[in-house]
Amino acid sequence: MNKARVKAIALACGASAAGIAGAADLEEFERFSETVKAAPGGLAYLGRDPLKRKNIKNWFPAAGSVLVCAFRYWEPGMDYAAELAKAGEPASYLKRTGRKAHQPELLAAPGAKISRYALCRDYHLTVKEKLAAALEAIKKEFPASEGKSFCDTSPVMEKELARLAGLGFRGKNTLLLSRELGSYLFLGGIALNIELEPDAPIVDSCGACDLCLKACPTGALKAGALDAGLCLSYWTTQSKEKIPPAIAAKTCGYAYGCDLCQEACPLNKK
Repeated sequence: MNKARVKAIALACGASAAGIAGAADLEEFERFSETVKAAPGGLAYLGRDPLKRKNIKNWFPAAGSVLVCAFRYWEPGMDYAAELAKAGEPASYLKRTGRKAHQPELLAAPGAKISRYALCRDYHLTVKEKLAAALEAIKKEFPASEGKSFCDTSPVMEKELARLAGLGFRGKNTLLLSRELGSYLFLGGIALNIELEPDAPIVDSCGACDLCLKACPTGALKAGALDAGLCLSYWTTQSKEKIPPAIAAKTCGYAYGCDLCQEACPLNKK
């Protein structure tokens, strides 16, 4: 199987970038495990099937390599205010698009904001459709191939696999950052039963830039680590508990998700 051809198929099926990672134990798993121990209750699901996250072979035993894809959902020059207005009344929009809002009082406030990623069709559906098309095309061109796709809900360490596949580096906001595409990215991929040569990880970092840390109003970001218990996105999209008043007072208008650290990132302004 030709690695370049597999990546080309992914791009033709809608990926903004594609790379290959090996199917092996992930060193990042140890740090992930420690982070999960300190995570709030609403993220308890991250602790399920831990060994599957350590090595994708534990999730898909036939895995020989991993095709990892990034899908850009927001580009510089797009008008956030216009897109938000197009969505209409926030609570109604979220209900209409099948999203659960856990802090209705924030949505009812004048000028309530919705994160950019939610101002489009549910990415789980969109990305899985594109990955399904890519897998079908790969199997058609390489009949001996089999695969299993993932996007957010599977026990797969997508950001680390994306880093290893050369799609970007982990920023101080904990997200995958790409010099070409920024960080407004959905990640997904396909574990393939064929061994392909892995791409080289990108050696890069945020350097001295700490604009995202300064932009976070609750101090949830700590130079590459996230305190989910302080994260606005966690409280507005995942926690079923009422948001603490001290955090609710610092939402900067965000009622579903939060883009503040990404808005501050210079890589999203090119």
